[in-house]
Amino acid sequence: MRNIPLGRAAIVTNEDLRRTAVAELLASLKELAAWPGSEFWAAIIGAVVGGLITLIAQRQEQKASRQERAEDRKIEAKGQAYSLLFKVISIHASFAHIKAHVDERLEFGKSVKTEQVFAILLPIVNPPSPIDFVPSEMAMLLSLKDDDVFNALASLDKIHNSIIPAWTMYEARRSSIAAQGEDHTFDVSDGKGQFDVRRGSHLEAMMFEVEAVAKELVRRAQQDFAEANNALSKLVPLLNDRLQLGVNFTGT
Repeated sequence: MRNIPLGRAAIVTNEDLRRTAVAELLASLKELAAWPGSEFWAAIIGAVVGGLITLIAQRQEQKASRQERAEDRKIEAKGQAYSLLFKVISIHASFAHIKAHVDERLEFGKSVKTEQVFAILLPIVNPPSPIDFVPSEMAMLLSLKDDDVFNALASLDKIHNSIIPAWTMYEARRSSIAAQGEDHTFDVSDGKGQFDVRRGSHLEAMMFEVEAVAKELVRRAQQDFAEANNALSKLVPLLNDRLQLGVNFTGT
């Protein structure tokens, strides 16, 4: 059997086909120009060539315009992505701060051996400011067609904003308890105090209510941080992959 060398296959694009067709048409028109009555045919050829040039110029202009619009959309999407990412990072930082505060107070509670959470859970001095995702940011995220990431972020700003008044309410109700107690004593050396509470009193009912709020804040601190961490760890790879943001995030 003889070995027949095979050449490398040529790749023909649509642009090559168009150029070949135009070249063949022009060659045919030149042949027509040589026929009798060449002035007539020259006029026809001039009109055809002029139309072809105009058509080619228009298509090139349309192609350039489409590329420019696509680039503008990409730049706009990147701007929305950076804005959304900054907000999610801020929410993540807020929840991390709250969780660290709660963990520190619970650890302190182990040392003083108290079963009442509100007794050791101090209010947050500087609650975070509200953060809202705008429709254009969520529309950009939705256009990336990743339902898992979109669902992880869909209500994250609302969850963040709802915890702010909860801590404010907790601070107000917790402060009112000490004001109604009797026979106060306070030890400056370790920052602990105590007061008497009559069983079945209005004050005891208030303490029960504040204790329930304190326990809910502890639960929310763990859950909210976990959800924010999950959302951010999913959002960053998606934006890097689809929009080439080039940002790094290490979840905790």
